[in-house]
Amino acid sequence: MNVEIVALVVLVAVFAISAIRNVHMGALAFVAALLVGVLLVGEPLDDVLGGFPVDALLILLGITYLFGIARTVGAVDWLVDRSVRLIGDRVALIPWAMWIVGTLVACLGTSHAAFTIVPIAMSLAHKHRIHSTMMGLVMSSAIVGGALAPTSIVGITVMTVANTAGIPYNPALMFALSVGVNALVVLVAFFLFGGRELIARGRAAKRNAAESGPLGNGGGTGSTAVLTETAPVKLTGYGALTLVAIPVLVVLFFTLTLNDVDLNLGAVALTLAVLLAFINPKVGKEALGKVDWNTILLLGGIITYVGVLTRLGAIDQLGEFARSVDEPLIAAFVMCVIAALVSAFASTIGIIGALVPLAVPLLIPGGGLEMTGFLYALAISASLVDCAPFGTTGATIVASTHESDRPMVYRHLTIWGLTMVVVGPVITLALFVVPFLWA
Repeated sequence: MNVEIVALVVLVAVFAISAIRNVHMGALAFVAALLVGVLLVGEPLDDVLGGFPVDALLILLGITYLFGIARTVGAVDWLVDRSVRLIGDRVALIPWAMWIVGTLVACLGTSHAAFTIVPIAMSLAHKHRIHSTMMGLVMSSAIVGGALAPTSIVGITVMTVANTAGIPYNPALMFALSVGVNALVVLVAFFLFGGRELIARGRAAKRNAAESGPLGNGGGTGSTAVLTETAPVKLTGYGALTLVAIPVLVVLFFTLTLNDVDLNLGAVALTLAVLLAFINPKVGKEALGKVDWNTILLLGGIITYVGVLTRLGAIDQLGEFARSVDEPLIAAFVMCVIAALVSAFASTIGIIGALVPLAVPLLIPGGGLEMTGFLYALAISASLVDCAPFGTTGATIVASTHESDRPMVYRHLTIWGLTMVVVGPVITLALFVVPFLWA
C-alpha cells in the first residue's frame, strides 16, 4: 500500500473515530496532518503548518466576533424585531427574501461578502421559529449561487481556467444555471424543513386578523399576534453604532477589493469589532464568548489535512484514475464526485483548477463529452457541497446558528453536504451533459 492510499485511509479513520468516540474531528484531523505529513511523508513542520487556513479562520473569527458584539448589545434582536413587524404574517417569504439578498451580495466581488448576511438570517430563523436547517441551506445556496457570477472571484476563476484550457465558456449562462440549480435546492429545503407549516401559519394569522375586524389588534394590517403581546425592542446608541458597522463592513470591503487591496473580509470585520470593543471593553470581552471556537478548530484541522493530501499527490491520483475510465460519461461522473468530495473540505477554486486540466482529454473534439456542459456540471457540483460544515460556508452557518440548534444544524448540513457529493453530479450531468451526448 503506497503512502497516498495510507493518507486517504487515515482521513476515513478520522471520520470514523470522530463519529464512534465523539472526539473533536478538527483536533483529530490536525493531529493526523502532523503524523502523516511529518512522520510518514517527511515534510518539514513548517510545510504542514503552512496548510493551516488562516484566511478562512480569520473570516470566521472576524464575522462571529463582530456579530457577537451586535448580539450582546441587543442590536440583532432589534433588527429581528423590526423585521417581524415589517413582514407581519408573511413568515414564509423570509427564507426566499434572504436567499435573494444573499445571492445579490455574493455576486459583488467575492461570495465571502454574503457571510455578513448569515448571522442576520439565522437570527431571523430563530425568532420566527423557522427551521434553522432550512435557513442554513438557503444561505448556503445564496452564497454558492452568487459565487459563480462573472463578477465574483470564483466565477472569474472558472472562466480563466476554461479559457486557459481552450474550452468554450459563457459566464452569464454559468451564473444563470448556478442560480437555477440553487433555487431548486432552496425549494426542496423549504418544503422538506417546514415550509408548509410556515405557509399555513401565515394563512391562519391572516384569517385571525380578518376576523378581528378593523378595530381589532390585527386590524387587517398583517401584524402578528406576538406584536400585541410584547413591547418593541429598544435600540441604544451603542447598538445603533454596531448596526452601522455592518453596512460599513460591506462597503469598506468592496471598496478595498475594487482598489486591488488584498485584505481579508475577516480582517476588516475584526478591525471594526476591535474598534467597537475599544469603545465598550465590557461588551467586547463578553462577545468573545459568542465566537464559535469549536467550528474554527474543525475547519482548521480538516483543511490542514487536505493540504497534506494535495501536496502528497493523492488528489492528482484520484483525477488520473477518473481519466483512466473508458466510458467518458462515467469518467465525468467520477471527476464531479471527486470535485464535490474535496470541495466539501477544501477550496472549491483549487479543486476546479486542478481537475479541469486533467479533464481536457475528455473535452477535446471527439473526446466523448460536450465541453462546456461538463465544465458547468463540474463547477456547480463542486459548489453544491459547500453547505457541509467542514468548509468556510458551512462552518460560518453553524457558527451563526443559535446555540441550542447548532448540534442539529451541524448534523443536518453534514448529511446534506455529503449527499450532494453524489446527488449534485447526477443532477448536473443529467442536465448539462447527457442531453448533448447524441446531439
